[in-house]
Amino acid sequence: MASYHPTRREIVLVLILTTILVLILQFDLSSTFSNSVSRGPGSGFTIGFDSSRNSRISSPSGGSEEDWIDELHSKTSKIAGMSEAKIKWDEEGAGSMTQVLAHAPGWTVFDQIYLFNGTWYIVTDNPSSIPLLRLMVSTGNEIWNDEESIKGREPTEKDMRIIFPSEAKRLWGNSASLVSGVSFLVNDPPQFLDHYYHFAAELLVGLWRTYSSLDPTINAQGITHLPSPSRMVMPHVPAGKWNDYAKMNSFLSRAIFPSMSYEYQNDFLDRADTTRSFIFERVVFADRAAAFRGPEFGKTWRTASEAVTLQASKYWWSPIRKNLIEFVGGGNAENDLAGDMGLGIGLDAEPDVDLIALEEEEGALVEEKEEMLEKLRKEKQAKMGKPVITYVSRQEWGRRMLKKQSHESLVKELKELEKKYNWEVNIVSMDKLSRDEQIRLSARTTVMMGVHGNGLTHLLWMNNQNPRSTVIEFFYPGGFAEDYEFTCRALGIRHYGMWDDQAFTAPDTPQVAYPEGFQGNEIPLNGKVVADLIVQRLLVEKPEKSQREMTESEYAG
Repeated sequence: MASYHPTRREIVLVLILTTILVLILQFDLSSTFSNSVSRGPGSGFTIGFDSSRNSRISSPSGGSEEDWIDELHSKTSKIAGMSEAKIKWDEEGAGSMTQVLAHAPGWTVFDQIYLFNGTWYIVTDNPSSIPLLRLMVSTGNEIWNDEESIKGREPTEKDMRIIFPSEAKRLWGNSASLVSGVSFLVNDPPQFLDHYYHFAAELLVGLWRTYSSLDPTINAQGITHLPSPSRMVMPHVPAGKWNDYAKMNSFLSRAIFPSMSYEYQNDFLDRADTTRSFIFERVVFADRAAAFRGPEFGKTWRTASEAVTLQASKYWWSPIRKNLIEFVGGGNAENDLAGDMGLGIGLDAEPDVDLIALEEEEGALVEEKEEMLEKLRKEKQAKMGKPVITYVSRQEWGRRMLKKQSHESLVKELKELEKKYNWEVNIVSMDKLSRDEQIRLSARTTVMMGVHGNGLTHLLWMNNQNPRSTVIEFFYPGGFAEDYEFTCRALGIRHYGMWDDQAFTAPDTPQVAYPEGFQGNEIPLNGKVVADLIVQRLLVEKPEKSQREMTESEYAG
């Protein structure tokens, strides 16, 4: 039989067809792997728990930072389809184990944590890599300071367990029902949740700081790779029991996270009642009582102080503020965050002339001095934009108020500043404004002040990228509480406390104290000293290292 010799044309056709087939197969395999990462927990990269409490992320791909951040969050960026309701794994349990992505006492991020019969299960073949349970979880009982209550908050095996894959297989086999996306889990009683400060400045700040530690690339415009949370789960809270009297808590939540749903105590019990296991793709787990056991809480008495120890972008708060300001129609939040709207942004240069010193200079001609002062004020005003000063008054509240003459003196001095420098001055009772108005005003405010009280929680919405942003808090002499000082420090806003005519700021803050008169209506204040402090902050001081950078350095050390 004669041998067959293919022609050159036939060889070329075979090569072309082979190349096309290889490309088709490569595309199909790539697509399959991509889909498996999106829906299959624990594929494609490794995340380790670091005992220093800072989140640490590693990727074998060796790509750019943004590439592996996208990879990290790809599996929580899409909703599972009907065919993906169940996650299954092989006999060895590969791909079914829990990972701790970030942790500080009371604040933990889990990937692939299990819920079975009302108990949380961490499945791992390396239990020593998991933080102490008591630093992650509690029983969720109410928080009181007697010895019995303290013991009653210690976690039991009903609350959370660490088990090997072999025990997980014995309990629920080689599959679990998937709860896709990111869940915010609030393992607290309603005791503190129905208060605006505790919800917004502790819980929300702590949850977001913990979650944002997974994305160090968050920028000044509030752009992040993090998927929006899919749900908030409150296992110990009946529906509606987490809202404050003004319903600010639910307003914030639905404004900032419009896609987030809510599961309450009965919903949690319904899951337990199925007697089936659920695997939660990613959970940001908050526990107030567990945070009490951390070292930072002992310094500040604020639970979020533990979360702030986690490394994050210096713009970590920007996505939250951006979403809320856009919701209330507060202008272009992205430009505001970037510093394009003025309000003192960029005043890093030393002033050419000390205005106060010039005002006090003797021997200069009055007309000449006034003309020069007016020129300098206009030049400086043009550079910094028009500052907004907001005095949050409690004079109609009936508790914790300034003396009548102190209030009137402060108002008089603020009006003088308005007249002299053409600054915007607002004297408001926040409860008389709508929620939208409160947030819009706070977002524009450069200097916020008031007696220690809930209205100062609105400092959360000030432009913390403005080096002139300042909060001045009035206390009864000798009294001090950490609430707003810590919150300012966490966000990078300068805070001053006032005892009548004495001002103090970090790091020289007094010990926490609540003397007789702290809650009373006879709090003294020297309005002239407050006015001079405002002028100093807005016109005289050279913006030093930002409060945010100081805070980050402090926690890094």
